[in-house]
Amino acid sequence: MVDESTPKDTDPVNNSETPPKTPESVDASEGEAVVDAEPGEVEASTGSPEGASEDTASVDTQLDELREAVLRAKAEAQNIQRRAERDVENAHKYAVERFVKELLPVLDSMDRALELAETLENFDASALEGTQMTHKLLLDAVAKFGVVRLDPVGAPFDPMMHQAMTLVPSADHAPNTVLSVLQKGYQLHDRVIRAAMVVVTKAP
Repeated sequence: MVDESTPKDTDPVNNSETPPKTPESVDASEGEAVVDAEPGEVEASTGSPEGASEDTASVDTQLDELREAVLRAKAEAQNIQRRAERDVENAHKYAVERFVKELLPVLDSMDRALELAETLENFDASALEGTQMTHKLLLDAVAKFGVVRLDPVGAPFDPMMHQAMTLVPSADHAPNTVLSVLQKGYQLHDRVIRAAMVVVTKAP
């Protein structure tokens, strides 16, 4: 009589008993082998530290180049803004330069008329006074726009503001001194629009 209380594992095909499965047999049955990885293989799969450091250095270099480009662009924008502001300022300061140059012959004519009137004995005093007042009003009007008259008698010669027409030996004055002015000069703010024509002394 067969004891059926303890069932046995049987193979349905061979109808035979199968041994119990161990971890090794399970891994082999599933087609996967457990292999210990070598240290060199792990580094190759995850990337070497040297390659990572090279990538970081490349990124840092690119960031530095971008920062430098931004700084250059900002500096150039500031320079453009300063130049524009300076151009606008100069346009306001020297806007009347052409107008003043047109007035210079009038001022020169009045200067010669006054010099001639002062040398004549029978010149009408009231006419002379009126001419002097008109001349002063004209000078005051242009002075409101930054025009300065250059009449450097007795001053040292300045080639930036004076034009030497002749040299005269003089023992009473130091060399390079303006002895007389043949034609007065004019300056608009810090720009000389016409140099004064002068006679300069030299050592005897």
